[in-house]
Amino acid sequence: MLTLRRPLLSILALLAGGAVAASAVAQVQPPVQAAPLPASVQDAWSQVRAALTPAQQANAVRGFLSALAASERRPTLPPLDARDIASGRTVSLDDPALLQRPQAHEVTVTVGGQFLVFRPLSRASLDPFFGR
Repeated sequence: MLTLRRPLLSILALLAGGAVAASAVAQVQPPVQAAPLPASVQDAWSQVRAALTPAQQANAVRGFLSALAASERRPTLPPLDARDIASGRTVSLDDPALLQRPQAHEVTVTVGGQFLVFRPLSRASLDPFFGR
């Protein structure tokens, strides 16, 4: 019976060693990174961020959504998140405060795994994201 225990212990030791090696390999692999946005989309987003007036920003948002639709070959409305700048709390997109005082909020647009942040200067800057 002693001869059966030794092979059994050896097999268990090999299995345990393999599990440790597999977990070590899993920890070494780098995290998956988001693919870079096309240059036209990046340029359009930089115009949104660089806009100085509400009208400029609203036009830049429309241009960004147009560039995004062209790069994806279909119209798209990317997901949005908003937060109040003063308190840092998350704000629902249907919260009236977001549309009444958009400049008091920071909006994050998620595109291709990347988070694009801007501060809307007016309601007109948000309307294109809501399909208006």
